[in-house]
Amino acid sequence: MRAPFSLHFDGQALTIPQRGLRYQAVSGRPAAGGHFDYSAARQRLVNVGPIPAGQYWIDLSQMWDNAWYRFTAPRAAWGNHRITIRPYPDTPTYGRGGFFIHGGDTPGSAGCIGLTHNMDTFVRDIKRLLNGLPRCYIPLTVEYPQ
Repeated sequence: MRAPFSLHFDGQALTIPQRGLRYQAVSGRPAAGGHFDYSAARQRLVNVGPIPAGQYWIDLSQMWDNAWYRFTAPRAAWGNHRITIRPYPDTPTYGRGGFFIHGGDTPGSAGCIGLTHNMDTFVRDIKRLLNGLPRCYIPLTVEYPQ
C-alpha cells in the first residue's frame, strides 16, 4: 500500500510537500571548506558522496530504534532512529547502497540523508501522518538543484 504522501530531498531539506513539512537535512560528507557538494561526479563517490539523485522508497516498519537491546550503533553518529532507503530498479546508484534516513550529532554521512536533531520530530510526524496504517511504502524523490 502506498502512503497518502511522499518525501522530497534536495540537499538542504527533507520535505513532505503535501503537508508543508520541512526538516533541515544533508547527505554525504562535507567537501573541502565544509560545504556539501551534490554534483553528479560526487554522487558516484562511495562513502563520501551524497545519495544519488533518483527515485527511492521507505517503509516505516523497517525503522530501527536505537535501544540498548536492539540497535547498538553510537547515538552521536546515528541518532535515535534510522530508516532504510530502498532504490527503485531504474534509479542509478553507481554500485552504492546501504542508504538510510537517520539522526546524529554532526551533519554529514557516508551517503545517507542526515537529519541530525530533526530525526525524532520527523519520525513523530510520519507516524502521525500514517495514523496507524499497516505496512506501506512512502515514495522518496532525491533531486538536487542544477
